[in-house]
Amino acid sequence: MAYFASLSHLGMQMKKFVQNLVPVVVLTTVCVMAHAETTNGKTFAVSAGWAHIMPQGEKQGVQSDSKIAAFNNFNASSGFDLEKTDTAEFKIDYLVNDNVSLGFVFGVPPKFDIKGEGKLLAGNLNLDNFSKVGTIKAYNPVMVGKYHFGSVSNALRPYIGAGIMYAHFSDFQLDGAVSSDVSKKGMAITNVKVKDAVAPVAFIGADYSLTKDFFLTASVSYVYLNTRASLDINSLSTQSTVVHGSTRIEVDPIVTYLGFGYRF
Repeated sequence: MAYFASLSHLGMQMKKFVQNLVPVVVLTTVCVMAHAETTNGKTFAVSAGWAHIMPQGEKQGVQSDSKIAAFNNFNASSGFDLEKTDTAEFKIDYLVNDNVSLGFVFGVPPKFDIKGEGKLLAGNLNLDNFSKVGTIKAYNPVMVGKYHFGSVSNALRPYIGAGIMYAHFSDFQLDGAVSSDVSKKGMAITNVKVKDAVAPVAFIGADYSLTKDFFLTASVSYVYLNTRASLDINSLSTQSTVVHGSTRIEVDPIVTYLGFGYRF
């Protein structure tokens, strides 16, 4: 429990870090763009590695809209969370000068398990009985700016950075156990939608040069990411919508990255 409490505290601190760091990095990048050259002649840096994604969000309640009075309510004790996952990640940076770079981050779209909590449909659907309610993929490219401390001749170079993520969610798959449970009650879950979102990102990290061209890189980032999801629950007998449900999904992931890179 102490581990999760510390992660939650870290998430709150990183959220403040995002809000304060983004304008600073953007302003710094704009100010030095006019001096675009590096002393070692390197123009680009690319890296590939492993990203571990740890969502920090908590359930936000579920709004149910229905003509059936018992189903028409807001249930604050229910909600959905994304579980931690891993994926391959790639980074491309344009080296503006010895200290500033602009970059693009992308990766293999990670697949998240979606965990449900609480009871819906007036207690007829207990989300706590299932290990997950489904899976979803996230396409999340990021545009970033970084400031690198120290000289290009230093082996170890810390950096700070900030950017903007565009998150697109797709390929939702309802878990078979949930589908079966709802079906036994004469209903079906349909029209599951998760909205795209734009989110600020802030991170700290360091590069360690193995040679003039090759380097190791590691970073920790925080994404202030929230979105909304909705679904319909239909009656199998009448093929009509019984309940339209909606919820806010708080993701707010901390992401660790470890990669191997090349400058040219």
